[in-house]
Amino acid sequence: MPASVALREAAVRDVVVNDPVFGMAPTPNSRLVVAVGSNAAPDVLRRKLAQVPSAEAICLQTVDVANITVGHSAHVAARGYVPAAPVVAVQGTIRTLAAWLGPTHIEALDATEPNYHRQTVNTRDHPLIPGGPTPLIPDTRPLPAEFDLYVSRHGVLADPVTGAPLPFGSQTDVLGWLSRQLDDATLTDSASRVCTRLASRPETMTARMRNAGLSRPCGLHAQLPIGRDR
Repeated sequence: MPASVALREAAVRDVVVNDPVFGMAPTPNSRLVVAVGSNAAPDVLRRKLAQVPSAEAICLQTVDVANITVGHSAHVAARGYVPAAPVVAVQGTIRTLAAWLGPTHIEALDATEPNYHRQTVNTRDHPLIPGGPTPLIPDTRPLPAEFDLYVSRHGVLADPVTGAPLPFGSQTDVLGWLSRQLDDATLTDSASRVCTRLASRPETMTARMRNAGLSRPCGLHAQLPIGRDR
């Protein structure tokens, strides 16, 4: 395991152990929800779920997910940035954070993701293994045969000629790519300034992406979406 990954996982373990919002043993009716993007940060999950009235435990675990990579959703978020989204990628693997969540927390998390479908993914198509030798939950249940993943309703950004998805990168990278594709020099300003401007009318840039043919489904082909809708 790379040193940077080990340090990141150690930091997450500290959060899990020291924050009463997170538990160490999933409740019996929990589902595993794999995060791609901001939900992989424990502080984001805490902000979204800490005030949900529920006795269900929120338990975190690092996992490796096969045949998935990370791209950019073909939309602008309310805060003006272009967020992450999963993409089917044969032989691709990501390491990310998964959360065991009960029905109440899942419903609350769904409400925070209006631009995404929560879809069920099976481990036959996307094998799932623990992401490190030491799980975040010391006495967790075995990994399930299926799990949930949030997939963009807008598709993912992709080359309009080849259909190749744009790999996930910094906001500077994705805004620079959009600037070239849309021939729009205003997107080459600093990322913070551009995102502030986009936040005033995120739907406008989202429509420009769509109208310019810069989006494609998250699967390798339109008939191969990730999983099934929840």
